[in-house]
Amino acid sequence: MVPESVIAQKIKCGNLEVFQDFYKTNYKRLHNYATLFLSQSDEAEDVVQDAFINLWNKRASINVEQSIGGLLYRAIRNQCLNAIKHSKVKDKFIEFAKNYDSIDTVYREDFNLETSDSDTFYVYSQISKAIDELPQKRKEVYKLSKIEGQTHNEIAQQLDITTKGVERHITMANKALRAKLKHLKTAIFILTLLP
Repeated sequence: MVPESVIAQKIKCGNLEVFQDFYKTNYKRLHNYATLFLSQSDEAEDVVQDAFINLWNKRASINVEQSIGGLLYRAIRNQCLNAIKHSKVKDKFIEFAKNYDSIDTVYREDFNLETSDSDTFYVYSQISKAIDELPQKRKEVYKLSKIEGQTHNEIAQQLDITTKGVERHITMANKALRAKLKHLKTAIFILTLLP
């Protein structure tokens, strides 16, 4: 098996045949990865193809000492997060967080990546954990609002509290989550996707 650093060097030098082989070898797993974020397969396909096109167009700047698989992995993750933001699919990452441990292990081994908070699904599990650690009523209000998308009035009626109480719980939850997750920039970004 050819070392990835050799493949990276050849792609950097403009070897189209090596790039095409790399594309064929890695496309399916990267597409599968993108579909974990995006429900539409064609949208995931566009994201992956764009990542490969950008890699080829910027091949001169490739650092051969770094994993180009990891480079694509990160580029696709960021593009997927942007797609989620624009499509306002707010609950996708919450569902995804539930499967974090098994998925992260598979993809981290697959892409031979070093453990790094900013590069892994670690942030998703930390968001889910931080929400679960909120006081019971605050957690309930937060989930009804941010995950289920209920209005303040609906929550107030359901929990028999005032709308001001709902607003206070959400404000306090946001403050607590940002404080707990302040060391994870990606987590803070994801929290901003919530309505």
